[in-house]
Amino acid sequence: MIKNLVSPFRVPILMAVLVSGGVYGCSKVDMPDEVILAYQKAIHINPNLAEAHYNLGMAYNNRTMANEAIAELKKTVEIDPTCKDAFFQLGLLYMNKGLWEEAVAALQSVVQLDPNHELAYSKLGDIYRSKKMFREAVQEYKKVLDINPQDAVTHYHLGLAYVGENEKEEAICAFMAAIVINPNYTDAHFCLGQVYLDMKLLDEALSEFKKVTDINPHHAPAHYHLGLTYYAKGDTDNAMDAYKKSIEIDPKNPKVHYNLGIVYADERLFDNAIEEFSTVVKLDSDDAEAHYRLGKAYADKRVLAKAIASVQKAAAAHYNIQNPYSDKRALDEAIISLQKSIEVNPYDPSVYFDLGSAYSQSKVLDDAAKALEETIRIDPNFAKAHYGLGMIYKRKGMEEEAHREFSIYQKLTGQCNK
Repeated sequence: MIKNLVSPFRVPILMAVLVSGGVYGCSKVDMPDEVILAYQKAIHINPNLAEAHYNLGMAYNNRTMANEAIAELKKTVEIDPTCKDAFFQLGLLYMNKGLWEEAVAALQSVVQLDPNHELAYSKLGDIYRSKKMFREAVQEYKKVLDINPQDAVTHYHLGLAYVGENEKEEAICAFMAAIVINPNYTDAHFCLGQVYLDMKLLDEALSEFKKVTDINPHHAPAHYHLGLTYYAKGDTDNAMDAYKKSIEIDPKNPKVHYNLGIVYADERLFDNAIEEFSTVVKLDSDDAEAHYRLGKAYADKRVLAKAIASVQKAAAAHYNIQNPYSDKRALDEAIISLQKSIEVNPYDPSVYFDLGSAYSQSKVLDDAAKALEETIRIDPNFAKAHYGLGMIYKRKGMEEEAHREFSIYQKLTGQCNK
């Protein structure tokens, strides 16, 4: 809704009508019914009075009557096709309704009438950027900066358009230009840090994210990105501190809990990892990766070293199917989470492999065999799954099937390290 706009017209006829109604001089924010009635009366007296249609349109807009406002503004430009203010307000109303083509047409009419209309170029850039037409957005933002090179917001928006185009060096220049004009522009610092992080310029990224938190200590995304950057640098202590700070500010962002869980799992703090991954699945029950990580955290808890290496890294040459989990409840919880992960994403062979391994430890051999068979169905070259399935068949007395799986395993281990 666009409020408190000044009419571009001189309105002697309207003034007479409003004075006669006793409401001349009222605020548009408090637009009473009498004002709308007065504009309607003026139009009834002279249907071709463009300024009456314009003011009635703006009155409707103040009442959030968008369709009625659009109708009156369209009538305005039909009567007076040189009224750039009416075209501009039409553009804004169309934008609010998501009518992008109509908005573009209206705003282009504005700049045809007034080639120095900064706001119209800026809004055109915003429309193109929202439609992912980043090259067109860049062109419009540059027109704004040709008129007003000290517009920090437009430099920032230009940077966003360059990011959309994956032109990172140009984006850096645009964000820096915004910061030169306004050194405390947190959004510009934040986006500049994101570009640096994406380019793996980690020290530069840290510097920008720290500037954001210095300016605004409650900027949760900046603390989160500090955590990502510290983690990329291998600094897990500072990564954990940054993630915790972000969660303290915004406890309902599943991405932060997930990444904190990853750090805890890396540090073998499995109880903490379980808590974070459990929070993720509560916040987003369809996050397959979180369900999987939760299952692995339960499975890894109190496991013998060889089992940890094989489950976590999936790189051991032989999977020792007989290594026991020492915590039966943790194993049961791992099975539940792995099953949930499969419900959400049924195409990940490593999840079925871990599920089969967990069933094997629970001595549920039929279910273990089914899970490992599904692993092989998805990925026939999953060597350790063949070995594990051979062990299951051997334990079930199925010697011929066991021999077949061991033979496949021996053929694969020379070419596949799974």
